[in-house]
Amino acid sequence: MDNRKWLWLAAIGAAALTVVIVAIMALRGSGEAMAAVDVEMKLTGMYGGEILNIEQDGDVYRATLKRNDGVFEAVVDSDGGAIISMERTESVDPIPEADMKAKIAEQYGSEPIALELRDNIYSATVEDETQTTEAEYDAVTGEQIKESVTEKEPAGPPAQEETPKQSVRLTPSEAGDIAVKEIPGKVDDDIDFEDTEDGGYYMVQVETADDREADIQIHAITGEILTISWDD
Repeated sequence: MDNRKWLWLAAIGAAALTVVIVAIMALRGSGEAMAAVDVEMKLTGMYGGEILNIEQDGDVYRATLKRNDGVFEAVVDSDGGAIISMERTESVDPIPEADMKAKIAEQYGSEPIALELRDNIYSATVEDETQTTEAEYDAVTGEQIKESVTEKEPAGPPAQEETPKQSVRLTPSEAGDIAVKEIPGKVDDDIDFEDTEDGGYYMVQVETADDREADIQIHAITGEILTISWDD
């Protein structure tokens, strides 16, 4: 009796397992497999680059993806589109820096003032008299990916140099010459100098042709006539 009981339990368990397996297989087979173009769009959307080859192998797609940093083999579930594996199969060497500089110089007429390589992308800065250019290049193919140009502000007129102020004191003779230009006549030889904080002044006496006398105060540094007074 006990043996029959165990046989019944075993039969029921096997039947239940069979039903589960059949249900899973039916569920899996009920959905349509993704189209190759959909798998390609999913891979490039997630990883960038371009698909070199894609083919279906049973329940999976096998795709070859090329990016700036190498060539990859991807295995993708054909039903749900899950990425099963992604393996790099080939590394890609970038263009040497010297060759990249020469290429940029040929394009812009001068070598870049800065050039940086990161993730197989060259970033370059080129300047001339009127503008600054920021550009990016595929380090493997040398193709320009991006360009941004900024115009420089025009240079203003050169600053004018200030004329240095005269700091040399006039001679008494020079003060006399200034005086007779202002008041024509004969200069008295006795020219007095008075020292002040701003450089001092001369007092020059001029006798005119009509026998009048003028006392002329002249700044000893600038030659400016400060005052004119007449003697009665």
